[in-house]
Amino acid sequence: MKIKNLDESGVIKSIVICNDMFLIVFSYWIVFALSHSFSLASHFPFTLEIELIIAALIIFPCHIISQPVFLKHIAKNRDILMRAIYTSFIQAFFMFIISNSIRQTHVGEVEIVGASLIFFVLLYSERTLAHTYLRRQRSKGHNLRNVILVGHPRELLDIYQTLKDKSLGFKVLGIFTRQDVPPEMKIPNLGMRSDVLKYIEDHTNITDIYIVPDPVYIKETEEIFSYCENHLIRFYALPVFLDFLTRKMCLSHLGNTMLLTARDEPLQNPLNRLWKRVLDIFISGIFLITVFPIAYLFAAIIIKIQSPGPVFFKQKRNGLDGKEFICYKFRSMHVNIDADRLQASKDDPRKFKFGNFMRATNIDEFPQFINVLLGNMSLVGPRPHMLLHTKEYSHLINRYMVRHYVKPGITGWAQVQGFRGETKTLEQMGNRIKADIWYVENWSILLDIRIIWRTFINMIKHNEENAY
Repeated sequence: MKIKNLDESGVIKSIVICNDMFLIVFSYWIVFALSHSFSLASHFPFTLEIELIIAALIIFPCHIISQPVFLKHIAKNRDILMRAIYTSFIQAFFMFIISNSIRQTHVGEVEIVGASLIFFVLLYSERTLAHTYLRRQRSKGHNLRNVILVGHPRELLDIYQTLKDKSLGFKVLGIFTRQDVPPEMKIPNLGMRSDVLKYIEDHTNITDIYIVPDPVYIKETEEIFSYCENHLIRFYALPVFLDFLTRKMCLSHLGNTMLLTARDEPLQNPLNRLWKRVLDIFISGIFLITVFPIAYLFAAIIIKIQSPGPVFFKQKRNGLDGKEFICYKFRSMHVNIDADRLQASKDDPRKFKFGNFMRATNIDEFPQFINVLLGNMSLVGPRPHMLLHTKEYSHLINRYMVRHYVKPGITGWAQVQGFRGETKTLEQMGNRIKADIWYVENWSILLDIRIIWRTFINMIKHNEENAY
């Protein structure tokens, strides 16, 4: 998938984390050297080694709780400053708690404060320099988000005035309007609102649409909205309350302009993602070192006896933001050429006897705890679909792609609502997608725990008719 934003790039995130690790380790090393001696610090005694390891590892929760903002297109210096202060405070808090819990090392309060101040200065300086560099690069046409405007130019003038700052990294390609474009808006008139859908279909590089809804074009606006939902294009509407917008839209701001966007997703909050990830790691970790080795030995022996081939079934599926990943399962079918094309059915001849049992009891899903620990799946979320089905259903079911705004799960809200297994009709898949979108919009840690519990109960009672 093409990266539209630097802060969406896993490579860039990894570089930032490594850089922050270096800054925090350097900060604590300097303070240790000043407190003791540079000669002692250069030999890295055991106490210092433990201290630096703790400091480095603390960067991970810091990044989850306090994500960097300097990579974002619209980030003010004040935002960067406050985020640097917040990050420095969080690492000091974690260092104090952890160092006082480990006997081998105890980092004094003065040392922690000193290192935190040095870390803050280094972090803020590095973030400011990087942000300044990015603004210059974006001014030269790099890392741009391609934008189109739709509606009356007068209503969109403030938006345009904000976006035209080249250093923010937006490129306004034009406006669709029936009106004359005023001289201060130095962009082309791309046509009528009825031309928008064809334009964004032909120009796959569009990342954002800002629109003023018009009662005369309700049908066209709904079609644009649906296309954006199904193709991961950010849709922003100025608050003119048409019927299709009032069901559940959320306010956001761009400069001094108030906008409406499709939803407020709880998992956009870094703290919520932290809680969900902690739950994932805790449960999957325990499962993989207790139940899974026994289940693997049991399953591997019987699978090999009943059906020649590998123990694991590996398949590419779509995950967070539509990205592909390898999903693991215990193989429940004979090796066949239709594995990436056809769903399993009730009397599917491809299944062997033990495969039926594993599917009925969900044992075949156990290897997905590995996916959870790796981070490309969660315990709870929309079930990941094979690539072909994603391609097909994204054209057939409205808002299908919205389910990819969160990580896929081993189980999900749709599954505990009964929408599990084979989907024989488009309506059945549509109901599953509605349940998935409801989960995206209503996530909470308590909801995840509730879904996990209900899944466990369903496994014991074996009351899932479509589990085959």
